[in-house]
Amino acid sequence: MAKKNAKASKVKFEHRLVLVSWLLDLFGVATFDDLAKHLRDPAFEGFGEDGISRYHQCLKLTFERPDLPDDLLLAYDENIVRHWKMITEKRNAEGHNLNLKYFQYLCLLFTEIYLDRFFRNPEKLLDDLNAYVDRFNNGETFQQKALGQLFATGLPTDAQIKPYKVEDLKKLAFWSATGSGKTLLMHINILQYEHYLKLHGKQSDLNRIILLTPNEGLSLQHQDEFWLSGMDAALFEKDAGGLFTGKRIEIIDIHKLRETTGDKTIAIDAFEGNNLVLVDEGHRGSSGSEVGHWMQMRNRLCEKGFSFEYSATFGQAMKASGNKDLAHEYAKCIVFDYSYKYFYGDGYGKEYRILNLEDDRIKEHRRRYLTACLLAFYQQQRLYQDKNNVLRRFLIEKPLWIFVGGSVTKKPRQKDVSDVVDILLFLARFVKEKDESIRYLDMLLGGDSGLHNARGQELFCGAFTYLGQLGLSGESAFKDILATLFNAQVPGALHVRQLKAGSGADGEVALHVGEDNRTCSPLSTSRFEAFLRSR
Repeated sequence: MAKKNAKASKVKFEHRLVLVSWLLDLFGVATFDDLAKHLRDPAFEGFGEDGISRYHQCLKLTFERPDLPDDLLLAYDENIVRHWKMITEKRNAEGHNLNLKYFQYLCLLFTEIYLDRFFRNPEKLLDDLNAYVDRFNNGETFQQKALGQLFATGLPTDAQIKPYKVEDLKKLAFWSATGSGKTLLMHINILQYEHYLKLHGKQSDLNRIILLTPNEGLSLQHQDEFWLSGMDAALFEKDAGGLFTGKRIEIIDIHKLRETTGDKTIAIDAFEGNNLVLVDEGHRGSSGSEVGHWMQMRNRLCEKGFSFEYSATFGQAMKASGNKDLAHEYAKCIVFDYSYKYFYGDGYGKEYRILNLEDDRIKEHRRRYLTACLLAFYQQQRLYQDKNNVLRRFLIEKPLWIFVGGSVTKKPRQKDVSDVVDILLFLARFVKEKDESIRYLDMLLGGDSGLHNARGQELFCGAFTYLGQLGLSGESAFKDILATLFNAQVPGALHVRQLKAGSGADGEVALHVGEDNRTCSPLSTSRFEAFLRSR
């Protein structure tokens, strides 16, 4: 038994995604990369003169798929193209022509295949999936054979997939990296679901379309995004009456759902169970004491309906929860995996360097280190400013500087100040102590910061090549940093003021130097705190 448990620990969550594996098998491939490698060329983006996507042409010519004949693939393609053109009409009118990326197309194609079979013959879909589960547990799928020895004797007992039940068919989840366009995919998923409802004469079965979000800020963002997609959506109002019930997409913060109605909450029983429910940040509520409560709320909303869930971190959430039943559930309902490793592999991820000081307890070393980080941010701003015409075609936004720390408020007996205050004190010293800041900048620009890692290597070697090309001295760099980052012409004291409530920046503070009230970018302590809690 110990040997089997040791083996089970090696079976990653991503290798238990039986629904993804089933769909890949329909194309006769073992992995996502096997399917994607033919489609990644940007030449396949867009549509031909006949209105058919170029991805369809590639899929039709490349893969043997007896269960997905050409005419069926073409029907799916026509649906995807129609939905995509609808939700991008307003967006394209604003100057950017949006084309489907290959992974977005595959995500929508997988959804088409599933919904078509779900609505056409759910009993057969159930039988097909359970037959595949048997193969999957025995290590007989294309993917498992490609992975080799790990699945040579099938899945260990505690990692095996449980058979599907009818209710399991009513939930799909999308593991999509942040930045991969899951909001647009969500909009099309709604249109796909409505299409198949209408195709099978079941429009009257749907009560409401409800989008659950983790907070009110995201609810407002979604409302704007739906408008851009030409879809009728609004924040849920419990006293709004029934005129628009079922006619528009209703957006609600999940924390407003309760067992009983209050001033700012609504009883879950006020909604019937035959709804299409979409859950943004689907990993929320999948760990700790929240699991039972929030999952129950979500499930009751769509008890007789259907749900789509979206998250960039399903894998991490499953690991953090330690809930084996929950892992089994999501292993069966995740229909598409474009997690961060694929996103990064396609060149969309962030490039990063982790620079560890040999000893960060020396205050001067910490100040020089933070000065180097500020200089790196300034270099990005200068590149964005000087090369804007070149960078515009890559749709690069203005650089943002984010601090990630371990504390927002002071922790007794651990340190004198919190991480947020520590950063503010550094910025205040930098803008006030001109001579010290110029000395540090000269060292950094000269390639000898005096900061080394445990191997004695210069931490910031070659980090400021663009500034070097500009021939900046420490003094000229300091002056331009004040102007570019702090909207200040001369050194001075750093002032912090809290922005007024109701200004659209609740919980944020603004910084300014000296008596100049022009502010640099606001630093949100509330958002920073929420970010830290999520980690």
